[in-house]
Amino acid sequence: MKSLLVLFLFFSTSFHPSETAVYICGPKGAKKYHYTENCRGFAGCRHEIIKTSLKQAQSLGLTLCGWED
Repeated sequence: MKSLLVLFLFFSTSFHPSETAVYICGPKGAKKYHYTENCRGFAGCRHEIIKTSLKQAQSLGLTLCGWED
């Protein structure tokens, strides 16, 4: 019975996708988010590249970079 409980806990937690990390250019003024830190869309970025969650980026009204869709 104990082994069934352990298996249940393993399967119930291991198949939930973790929160997706994305990257944006600078703390303010970003319009797009990127899945990779070395995306071509960052070529004109003159600010720090910041890692954030997809959910947070979308809540700020950012959309996916055209190079990555």
